[in-house]
Amino acid sequence: MIYLKACPKCSGDVELANTPDGRILQCLQCAFTVDSPEAARRAAAEKAKKTAAA
Repeated sequence: MIYLKACPKCSGDVELANTPDGRILQCLQCAFTVDSPEAARRAAAEKAKKTAAA
């Protein structure tokens, strides 16, 4: 399944992939990988800091 503009790092398209370890989300543009909700929150917070600083 592909989620459009869902990458917390670059707002790119994200693919949901099933791996032997479980499900992961991987961005098709920047290759950012999210393997937990915590990782997604950290990336979104970093992106918000960069946007606010600009």
